[in-house]
Amino acid sequence: MSATTAATWCMAAAAACIAAVSACHQTASYEMEPVPVTVVVAQPDTVSAQDVVTEGRKIFHGQGLCYACHGGRLQGGPVAPPLAGSGRDLSDTSFAFILQVVRAGSPHTPMVAGQGGISDGEALQVANYVWAVSNGKAVP
Repeated sequence: MSATTAATWCMAAAAACIAAVSACHQTASYEMEPVPVTVVVAQPDTVSAQDVVTEGRKIFHGQGLCYACHGGRLQGGPVAPPLAGSGRDLSDTSFAFILQVVRAGSPHTPMVAGQGGISDGEALQVANYVWAVSNGKAVP
């Protein structure tokens, strides 16, 4: 077979392949109906500051037994200082300090760590409540 014949044969074979592939890939024209789509965006669980203070109040006046020494209005009593009002210790009213005392207790005082068997999360809520009341952001 001559080079010219081989080239002609290859070109004819290539044209036949292109025609066959094109025939396989022809697409029909379809009209599609729009499909309604509902997008649901998941909202993260959110808790308001007021919710945290309310839960802290429940623990302070309940399971935590804090009210037994500090009083129902955080006014203090015979064995514990006031946490709100004019008689409170103003040396450190930071949230970090309050949380530390609720979680770890206070040395040389009746204040023990995790009073009433509260968890770290509950201690965080109590600290939020005490901080809010002692800083005038919430009522006891």
